[in-house]
Amino acid sequence: MFEIKCEIDGDRVQALEDFLCEEVRSNWSIFNVRPGGPYYLMGYFEEVEALEKNYGELRETFGWLPAAATIVELDDKEWQEAYKDYIQPWTSRGLHWVPVWQREDYVVPANEHAVYLDAGMAFGTGSHETTRLMAMRLLDYRAHCSAEDCLTRRVVDAGCGSGILAISAALLGFKQVYGFDRDPEAIRVSEENAVFNHLPAGIVEFSAAGIEEGLAGRQVDLMLANIQADVLQIYVDSLLQAMAPGGWLCLSGILVQEMEKVRALFAHTAQELYGQAVDVDVRSEGEWADLAITIPKISG
Repeated sequence: MFEIKCEIDGDRVQALEDFLCEEVRSNWSIFNVRPGGPYYLMGYFEEVEALEKNYGELRETFGWLPAAATIVELDDKEWQEAYKDYIQPWTSRGLHWVPVWQREDYVVPANEHAVYLDAGMAFGTGSHETTRLMAMRLLDYRAHCSAEDCLTRRVVDAGCGSGILAISAALLGFKQVYGFDRDPEAIRVSEENAVFNHLPAGIVEFSAAGIEEGLAGRQVDLMLANIQADVLQIYVDSLLQAMAPGGWLCLSGILVQEMEKVRALFAHTAQELYGQAVDVDVRSEGEWADLAITIPKISG
């Protein structure tokens, strides 16, 4: 088995991640050692010829990738364990995100919850800044809800990837959770992770769908949409129209330099839709940002 590795700029991570997921290139992954970077593109191939061919094809699309990347040959045990060095647990406000291979050693304090994920080589375990930003919004929303509220509040993880946000919502007590992603492989991984975390059947539903299909006929109390900024802007109407009165629409996958354009579009469209100005809160972590729109309780 051969490994190829190169460091990449943090502001170019999202575009490359989106491309890899769209192409379902399971040989490739993007890892960061800690929140904020550094970031690495990693690939694993049985033959060095296939490695060089695939990397050359990537460079045709992403010309900024270095011409020279580090290539090493690994034995069977080394390659199976290699990517684990780049994934570490993280925690906030009583919720822990833990790689499955640390399950036996990681101590979860009493009355706190852990999400255990083995996303495989195609997906991360949620340490990217955009996922962390959405996780913080989820925790904020949970702090506003009573146990009774969790029975009826509808949470949607749009572009669910490995299902980390949907599973986190279920472990926080929400009973109506739905995640969708246009990549069937993402749904397979999400469903496996839900089972692995011992979630009762029916609490989380996953489906392979795009934004319009995934939101058709739904009213959402909390939307967590970690999707690249250009896609969010295309579907601004679909996202806003799916929100229930009083709901929170939370968006990430947005670079800091893109935020003002995204914020202005969603604020303007929401004001036209609801007949009044909406509250928009913006946060950032590193080169990435998110925004949360509070939907008016009475529209029009």
